[in-house]
Amino acid sequence: MSELFSHSAILIPEGGISCNDASARFDLGQLVHDGMGNYFRYVKANEALAIGQAVTPVARAAWDATTLVDGAVTAGDTYIHVDTTTSAWTAGQYVGYYLSQATAAGLGRAHRIKDHGAVGAAGELDIFLVGKAQEAFANNAVLYIYNPFLVERTDATTEQIKGVAVGTITSGYFGFVQVGGFFRAVQVGHSTSAAIVLDEPLTPLAAVEGALQGMAGGDEADIFEATCSLLFSLQAVGANTTGYVQAFSKGIL
Repeated sequence: MSELFSHSAILIPEGGISCNDASARFDLGQLVHDGMGNYFRYVKANEALAIGQAVTPVARAAWDATTLVDGAVTAGDTYIHVDTTTSAWTAGQYVGYYLSQATAAGLGRAHRIKDHGAVGAAGELDIFLVGKAQEAFANNAVLYIYNPFLVERTDATTEQIKGVAVGTITSGYFGFVQVGGFFRAVQVGHSTSAAIVLDEPLTPLAAVEGALQGMAGGDEADIFEATCSLLFSLQAVGANTTGYVQAFSKGIL
């Protein structure tokens, strides 16, 4: 899958943007555009998404408490051998994901997974990397797995907004979220949401997953804070008002 498509933006007709794929048709992270200045990214939904809902990457977590590097890895190696997997993996299940390690000094660099075989619970296997290992892995190093394009609905004011759903995507399925251009429908509002000011950034709500509010509802009313995004509202909305607004992004989310 990872070798079939490049990550340069490709043109897709407007009617083909909204999709709900049971299996991936593109690399996760593939950027496309509709020919009208609007950009979309191919993601996997970690939970069900509805049109207009803002998404954020799923937080990185330990891959498995017992999945460890089996044998030291030297910088320049092309694969990592792991053992004591708790659950079974299908062949290629984590292709396109990234792995890193917990080191004595902190956390390691991200390495993209090129391929791996199938393995049963408590098994061991080789994980092949895209390119070469950029650092050494100690024997028994704990691994982390992460994909910035595995997304869920925003549900905290401190989260990044990395896209807006343009259609329904079933949990565990694949589809496009909008990341740039003119946004036709962005879900906003709650009984405690901050007012939305014309031409000011939108920020996440905590109480309604996937809904946004005005910048004043963020932890800091400062455009440089992480709680603010490049997504700017094209209309003013009073506080505690629910519905949808149109927005424009000043860059790719």
